[in-house]
Amino acid sequence: MRYIIPLNLIGELVIINILLLLVFIVPGLQPDFGIAVFSTLAWFFCTFFTKYYYINRSPGILNSILNLSTLFVFYMLVFYAFLGFFHKNEFSDNQFLIYAFWLFIALIFWRIVVFFILLKWLIRTSKNKRSVVIVGVSTNSVYFKEFLKKHPEYGYVVMGFFSDHSNSAKEKILGGFTDLENYVLKNNIQEIICSLEKVDKTTLDSIIKFAENNLINIKFIPDSTSSLGYNFVIKYFELFPLLLMRKNPFDEIFNIYLKRVFDIWFSLVIIVFFLSWLVPIISLFILLDSRGPVFFIQKRSGLNNRPFNCFKFRTMRVNAQAHIVQATRNDPRTTKTGRFLRKTSLDELPQFFNVLLGNMSVVGPRPHPLKLTEEYSQKVDKYMLRHTVKPGITGLSQVMGYRGETKELYQMKMRARIDRFYIENWSFYLDLKVILYTVISMLKKDANAY
Repeated sequence: MRYIIPLNLIGELVIINILLLLVFIVPGLQPDFGIAVFSTLAWFFCTFFTKYYYINRSPGILNSILNLSTLFVFYMLVFYAFLGFFHKNEFSDNQFLIYAFWLFIALIFWRIVVFFILLKWLIRTSKNKRSVVIVGVSTNSVYFKEFLKKHPEYGYVVMGFFSDHSNSAKEKILGGFTDLENYVLKNNIQEIICSLEKVDKTTLDSIIKFAENNLINIKFIPDSTSSLGYNFVIKYFELFPLLLMRKNPFDEIFNIYLKRVFDIWFSLVIIVFFLSWLVPIISLFILLDSRGPVFFIQKRSGLNNRPFNCFKFRTMRVNAQAHIVQATRNDPRTTKTGRFLRKTSLDELPQFFNVLLGNMSVVGPRPHPLKLTEEYSQKVDKYMLRHTVKPGITGLSQVMGYRGETKELYQMKMRARIDRFYIENWSFYLDLKVILYTVISMLKKDANAY
């Protein structure tokens, strides 16, 4: 693991200097050892300034590309200034653009090889994994254990649980709370994870004291059933602090304008460059397939639960239950054209007009029909919180697999929970990530798209 950064740096410097040789020196730029020295020093400086070599155990591909793009732009500006000052008459702008293009492509390829193939392989096969135990058997702690089991690239091995309660979840119980300290010390456990839902205050204080005295990391899984599960934030009135139950990034006016400006720009791009020619083609197929209107307009729940007209391409034959019954797998109401539109998610494209009108956002919780909102608001706790932001054409819960028909109540509960997470942890980067994964899911077959 400790050799990953030096290996990555050496590979990048080799790429930079080979391309310098091919693009500038071979075509006619006078050989100058100073160019290679400067490019190397400039890369070192730019990587330090942008903190490029910070390694996460599971770096996201979009985050890595964004970090690389920031570093690349910074480096190219520095290098262009150097060439312009010392070699002004010895290279052309065309050469510089060719160098920039191939360098960016090569660096992305190298980044993928090192961080998404080699690094993940090393983490998966490494014996240097962190041994952890979980205190308290709860729904969230069991889910967290399963998550770590499915993602060995994080480098964690869950040894088991400690609990004083009955083991209805049939998890591996290593002992009661009083057995924790002895087990941790004997088995070189590096981290303790506590489920606050199942640990009382006295026990928790004792575990924290033990962990700190023995230099053992301790983390906590929030109690989603009580006030401890809220994402408290501090708001000051002059010098007087108040705790808010949850943060909402859209309380900040800058975030509101940033999201709205992006929505307008993105929807205009889709409408002008894609819908301008796609709408006539899709409309023709819809009309040839069945009688009825091209668009299906349905009242759905929007911001602050205000209803709005949501646009879609019509995918079903005209029927009396279209507004009250969800589409199911092999639904007889769906037309041949409609099945294709649903599988490819092209039926949602007219909602970019909703985005332009301000009823929706590109990314956000998916809007539900009014009847569905009324039904699940009574069944799912905190369901209505998803209406504190504009609904989206795509959303975090959709790309995480909770899209389409909700046969079981737990599916809607998970959708609502993920939507709340999105609202409380929104960032512009998160929106970009959701859009990227939406495009990826459109290109491959989604089992829930029907």
